[in-house]
Amino acid sequence: MCRHSLVQLIVHQLGSDRLARTQNAAKFAFYSQIRSTLWYDFPLNGTSTGTAADGMAKLRHDTFYDDLAYRWLDDGLVSEVHLQSRAQRESNVTGPMVSLIHGLLGDGKYLGGLTCLADPVGVPVLGGSVLVNGSAHSSFMEGADYKGRLTIGVEYDGFKMGDSGNGDMKAKRNMTVDHYVKWFLHIFMDADKTSATYGQPVRFYGPYSGFAVYVDINKTKPPAEVWDTACVGELNGWPSKEHKVFPCEGKKIKHYPAMVVGKTHKEVCDPYVNATLAIDQSAQQTAPLLDTYKGAFGTVRIPRSRAGAA
Repeated sequence: MCRHSLVQLIVHQLGSDRLARTQNAAKFAFYSQIRSTLWYDFPLNGTSTGTAADGMAKLRHDTFYDDLAYRWLDDGLVSEVHLQSRAQRESNVTGPMVSLIHGLLGDGKYLGGLTCLADPVGVPVLGGSVLVNGSAHSSFMEGADYKGRLTIGVEYDGFKMGDSGNGDMKAKRNMTVDHYVKWFLHIFMDADKTSATYGQPVRFYGPYSGFAVYVDINKTKPPAEVWDTACVGELNGWPSKEHKVFPCEGKKIKHYPAMVVGKTHKEVCDPYVNATLAIDQSAQQTAPLLDTYKGAFGTVRIPRSRAGAA
């Protein structure tokens, strides 16, 4: 069961996403065209032993929702950061999922700019196998049901990274693919030996959620800053500008107050809660002391130096 696998990826995707899931009792489907970047860093060195510190598995997903209903909110940009240590995997604790709605960052703890919870599913294993509760679990392709070989029209034909917009989903290229299913998820692998992407996934689909077409797969280690920086700007490969009152580019995720949601394993969010508390305390310590003067027409607060304060 001990398998060595080096899986480090930067993936650019085009597709669509449903924002209201059926499991949330949604009665209407709200879809948006999306552009997204997926960073993945989980090099295995034997079963469940990641070569990163603490065997950490890392996944970050930056998504731009391009439809007008969402684009006004800082280009519709949202991010999810998933982390899971070896100890968490082996005890069946999924680790934190940190969610950022970039247009709301800086607006206060309870407006949803930064939330954290115990990840509903953990970090996927895209190569090799890991231990969960003493049992080895494999990647998507291992254990998936093979449905057969077929020809389908894969969307966004002709799109290249650097092109403007989010591509034309109606422009399709007929491809010979192998179709695999695991749980409710469908993946289509390029089965044309003459293709430049032979053996690679080209399309991913989940019913009642959306789909993604992989326009670029770069098998390289993601930059270190994507794991702790709130807004990574041009690193995600999609041109964008910040459109919000409180710019966040270059600021660390732990700079923002984290709202912890969810009821199980809240402790996985402690690093984010403790960090924001420390920032708040530091701000209080360096803030000027104020003298308050009240009058008939209002109140005035005047700073005084700490040196003169007793």
